Amino acid sequence: MTAELLVNVTPSETRVAYIDGGILQEIHIEREARRGIVGNIYKGRVSRVLPGCRRLL
Repeated sequence: MTAELLVNVTPSETRVAYIDGGILQEIHIEREARRGIVGNIYKGRVSRVLPGCRRLL
């Protein structure tokens, strides 16, 4: 079976579809007004750690 990843990008949205064996398996639509932050990488510096958050770092 063949697998395909189709990507369609416009100024207002990005659509990604995963097709396996001619059958749609997944589709993701991200609109410009609702851009998510999942998968983004940020660089920063911790200046202060709150007492309840010490275990996170």
